Amino acid sequence: MNNPDEKILYLIDLLIFEKKISSKRNFCQDIGILEQTISKIKKGNTHFTVMHIQNICKRYNVDSNWIFGLENNIFRKTKEPIK
Repeated sequence: MNNPDEKILYLIDLLIFEKKISSKRNFCQDIGILEQTISKIKKGNTHFTVMHIQNICKRYNVDSNWIFGLENNIFRKTKEPIK
C-alpha cells in the first residue's frame, strides 16, 4: 500500500473518531466509491484516484499536501471552497 492510501485510511478512522462521519460507508458514499474498494486498497490491489482525493479534500476540507506527505496539518486552515 502506498503512503497516500495509508493516509486516507487513517483519515477515515479519524473522521469516525471525531464524529464527522458515522461509518466507512458514509465516507465511500461521499467520495463516490464502493465499500469493497476500501478492502481492495488495504490489500494493495487498487489505489485512491486523483478524483477520489479531490472529492475528499472538497468534502472534508483536507489539505491535499498532507495526503502526499508535504504538510503536517490534515485540515486546511481556510474554509474557502476548493475549485
